[in-house]
Amino acid sequence: MLVDERTYRIAPGCLERYLAWHVLHALPLMREHLGEPLVYFTGADGEPDTFVHLWGYVDAADREARRARLFADPRWLAYRRATGEQGWVVDQHCRLVTRVGGIGRGLVPLAGDDGALPRERTAR
Repeated sequence: MLVDERTYRIAPGCLERYLAWHVLHALPLMREHLGEPLVYFTGADGEPDTFVHLWGYVDAADREARRARLFADPRWLAYRRATGEQGWVVDQHCRLVTRVGGIGRGLVPLAGDDGALPRERTAR
């Protein structure tokens, strides 16, 4: 498995607004083209204006094909343009990682974690 780890630093005080925008406009397109994300995290300490999302792929070719479909979608390009105009994203860091076999429990939810993103949780 190849994991695409994407970390975004959002303008101070704008993370909740940005995530609401992202969940409404980007996540449905990403799910359509990339599949379900492995997980989303927000910074709990040290870097409170950050969020991380992980996407799993079979291999580099799988990632390339899915991301090509995403970037061929005019709705995705419009989302990126609109997000850039808002000036929310201060910095972005992406890296590809692979799991060390047999170590760790994987991405299994902890007790009490319903897995919902902040905006999805309040809408329930």
